[in-house]
Amino acid sequence: MNEPVAVNQFTLTKDLFYEGNKRTSKETYSRFALRMVLIMTGAWVIVAVITLLTNPSIIFLAVEALVLILASLWVAVYTPWNKRRKAYRAFLELYGEDPERTTVFYADRLVVNPEGREITAAYADIAKTLSTDRLLIFITSQNKGILIDRNGFSKGSEETVRSLIGQ
Repeated sequence: MNEPVAVNQFTLTKDLFYEGNKRTSKETYSRFALRMVLIMTGAWVIVAVITLLTNPSIIFLAVEALVLILASLWVAVYTPWNKRRKAYRAFLELYGEDPERTTVFYADRLVVNPEGREITAAYADIAKTLSTDRLLIFITSQNKGILIDRNGFSKGSEETVRSLIGQ
């Protein structure tokens, strides 16, 4: 009755962690970064109009444009990279370097690492499925990501798992 339908095993390396983290934060962070760049650009336009109406200084506007470009790069490039790096450090403290991940898929749920720290998720709790070239990422209703190596199935297959989840 509790026979596994599929089993997935892999080593969660830094590269795979970053790949999964980048994919899961891509949608939400892109919207945030776009809003921030639009707000900064709007502020620059307002200050530019005020500056041109009161004291037309092209040098001031050029410096302000440079600050806007640097701030945009900070928001769009450095912040996600730094966030990923901090998340990986926290992950290392919790699980150690390159932990082995085993995910067992049963008829009604999946269990990550049945030997040790266990995470169980009913398929009904999986809100979204994302994918990369190497990973399947299940996002639960509690906003937790479960990484699965697409080539790590020792029993069953990706298609079997997708049919269990219904996505």
